[in-house]
Amino acid sequence: MSLEIKISELGQKDSRPMYRVDLIGEASIYSISEWQERLNSILQKNPLRLEIDAGGLEKVDSSFLQSLLLLKRESLAMSWDLSISNHSHSLLEFLDLYGLIGYFQDRIRISKKDSSSLKFAYGLEKA
Repeated sequence: MSLEIKISELGQKDSRPMYRVDLIGEASIYSISEWQERLNSILQKNPLRLEIDAGGLEKVDSSFLQSLLLLKRESLAMSWDLSISNHSHSLLEFLDLYGLIGYFQDRIRISKKDSSSLKFAYGLEKA
């Protein structure tokens, strides 16, 4: 399965566009070049806000996670807002594995099923 990327402009504020990107399918090394191309087309327009809806992600790998980390760093450097919403289970697993749940500072809704399979143990000392 490939990665489907749907980009919607949400309007403008202070003459800067705001975007929502819906991701559906597999965000992996096989789709990373298309993902980067589509992101660059948005970033060239100097957005005020970029929301990534990750609810449709069925599979995530480290190349996609790395792109999100770079995107967050760029958003902080360029003073625009990045948010990730509707975190899929596969994305939550990767964020949990690498201790990055809080890095993006997004509100995360976790189902009971997801919370039972995630550790959230990073940064905690064992007694």
